[in-house]
Amino acid sequence: MRKWIIKAIIQKMASLLPYGNKVNFFFQKYVSKGLVLNEDHFNYKFEHLVDHIGFFLSHTQKQDLSGETCLELGTGWYPIVPIGLFLKGAHKIQSVDISPLITVDTFLIAVDEILKREDLFKQHLGPDISARFEVLKSIAASPPSHWTLETLTQQVNLELIVADARTLPLPKESVSLITSNNTFEHVYPSILSDILVSFWGLLKPGGLMSHFIDMSDHFAHMDKTITIYNFLKFSNRAWAIIDNTIQPQSRWRFTQYKALFDQLQIPYREDKVRVGSPATIKNLKIHPEWQQFSAEELAISHGYLLSTKPKR
Repeated sequence: MRKWIIKAIIQKMASLLPYGNKVNFFFQKYVSKGLVLNEDHFNYKFEHLVDHIGFFLSHTQKQDLSGETCLELGTGWYPIVPIGLFLKGAHKIQSVDISPLITVDTFLIAVDEILKREDLFKQHLGPDISARFEVLKSIAASPPSHWTLETLTQQVNLELIVADARTLPLPKESVSLITSNNTFEHVYPSILSDILVSFWGLLKPGGLMSHFIDMSDHFAHMDKTITIYNFLKFSNRAWAIIDNTIQPQSRWRFTQYKALFDQLQIPYREDKVRVGSPATIKNLKIHPEWQQFSAEELAISHGYLLSTKPKR
């Protein structure tokens, strides 16, 4: 049996259990190794961090994030992006997730890995981050038992919010930069629509939303016998059976995300879009339900959608 099928079965079963997230955590940590902060995983997060900051600074003509409030959707296990925003000067970083995932251990692992790459961070974010690197060094110098998650997050101006992102208890137009990485594809469209409306209301005039979307079949990340378009072979009905609520995959294509932004009257521009492989699409038996899209539209695998709120 293929690896992706085994993982799909395990996650489907876990999603039906009262403590499904804990079962999935055990599976990913000790079996699939999906939670390991390896070189590829770190570099992926670092790339997003640099892009988000670059987009914001280019848009605002600022030199850093001093005085700014940032909001991240999809906290995940390792706060690489929030800590990076702190290093670049952010006054406050709020990170929201529907489940509490970060622990003291994963936070300290993130700090340790960032410290190993101090030169890399300074190369891409600028030497002005040196003073805030001293905060991370102070964290690493203390024994893990010294910290609670709350005291750790306070050190880097980070507030973890476990809540539904559609109804965040935050002041309107209070956030300068809103980011997400590999998150939209795990949110069902009807929910995503409400999240975007909420975020647009939270964004300051002149602020920026920067969302990176991974539209590849995530099962292909751990099973190289299938393509990143494998899930397009299934009907919506069949996919509903395969899919799970722990790590759902909406399968939406870039064209659909853009249409949603248009529907909500949220302006956007595309950036760093990966065109993928239309040839692979043409050689797959794509389910007829996807035939409304061209091979080129189906093939787009990743991309940023950037939205700037007009100043009044």
